[in-house]
Amino acid sequence: MSHFDNMDTIVNKFFDNLPKSYLVYCDYIANTIVNNLKTNDTERLLASVSKPQYDMTESGSFASTKKTINVEDRSGTRYRITVEEVK
Repeated sequence: MSHFDNMDTIVNKFFDNLPKSYLVYCDYIANTIVNNLKTNDTERLLASVSKPQYDMTESGSFASTKKTINVEDRSGTRYRITVEEVK
């Protein structure tokens, strides 16, 4: 067994033993949306696409895993895309 196989086994065991409820992918999904909007706007219909915004409390702590993306088209219409875990 190679060192890679050993490390792969260790990593897999680590993730297999994590509580499943803690693994949510809001960051990944939100970043994928932003990157796709920016990359695939071949018609140049979008004036701006924000970075994903975190859902924070007033004290600066994370309130939830929710992410919000603000988009504005070239006519000035604004849109809000929300990615959040559905429980």
